[in-house]
Amino acid sequence: MRRMTPLLAILALFFVLVPSTARAELQIAGGKPERSKLIGKLETHHRRGINVGASVRMGAVGIVNTFVPAVRAQYEVGGGISDRFTLGLAVGGTAYLGLDKGSFNADLVGHRFFGKGFFLRGALGVSSHVPALASVPMSPGIGGSVGMGWEFRLFDRLGMGLGADYDLRMRTDGRLGQAWFFGLRFTGYLDKKHR
Repeated sequence: MRRMTPLLAILALFFVLVPSTARAELQIAGGKPERSKLIGKLETHHRRGINVGASVRMGAVGIVNTFVPAVRAQYEVGGGISDRFTLGLAVGGTAYLGLDKGSFNADLVGHRFFGKGFFLRGALGVSSHVPALASVPMSPGIGGSVGMGWEFRLFDRLGMGLGADYDLRMRTDGRLGQAWFFGLRFTGYLDKKHR
């Protein structure tokens, strides 16, 4: 089962990172361009161009025979490849209640949007300290997270997302560290061009 978990995470990330080709198929099939453009405008918000964001998530991590509360804060800089797909770099830290060390995290993050606000999120990256169910509770790790949420538009260029993530990292000692996070994310879309 341990060998299957990273493979499942990679497959989930692949699903998030593959942008939809529905519009291109409509054009090739001879659909009316005006109608497909109108449908696209009604289905999703503008996300192309540079975006910056910050998030705060609270959650829990598995540690020897119990769970420990955790708080993760991240800053993200990225770009909208399309209105439905963004890719960025998130850096930040995680604080663990009751543990001496926190963690520095750096992840490559992709968001795949469906409709107005529903999104799937995938991330791959590194962590300086990953807690796990082990006698040595903290160790560096590599891995990522998968999650989902909903982004609300507060203003034309500012979104607020609510989401949940499952984080899984392989530590240097071969053990898996798991965490669950729920929280809030603010994203500013800085592209001056509007449709």
